[in-house]
Amino acid sequence: MGKECLVRALLVCTLLVPALAMAQAVIKTIDAPDTNVSGLAWSDSDMLWAVDETTDYVYEVDPDDGSVLSSFYFAHSSTYVPNGLAYGQNLVYVAAWNNGTTAYIYKYTPGGAYQGMVSMCGG
Repeated sequence: MGKECLVRALLVCTLLVPALAMAQAVIKTIDAPDTNVSGLAWSDSDMLWAVDETTDYVYEVDPDDGSVLSSFYFAHSSTYVPNGLAYGQNLVYVAAWNNGTTAYIYKYTPGGAYQGMVSMCGG
């Protein structure tokens, strides 16, 4: 091996080994609660939330075993698709977009009670 190749190999090892040592391993997988999950969120109570863009259901999921703890239907205009999810201040925020220039953030309680919406992107 030439000197240049040896230097490259040492450089790669010097950079790669620490990066691999810091890498995280997959510790658990669970089945999705529906067929086309398009958004995930983590709650303050350590529960996983998911929204499905085909069925329009929002699910509270136990991250230990994947069981559905609760769910509610995300009611919205038929031209909008749920494509994001967030959790904060004890509310579930569902993002919906019309594949154009308009989007909304819908607010729900964890029990599924509608709390209003916020217009985004010129909506």
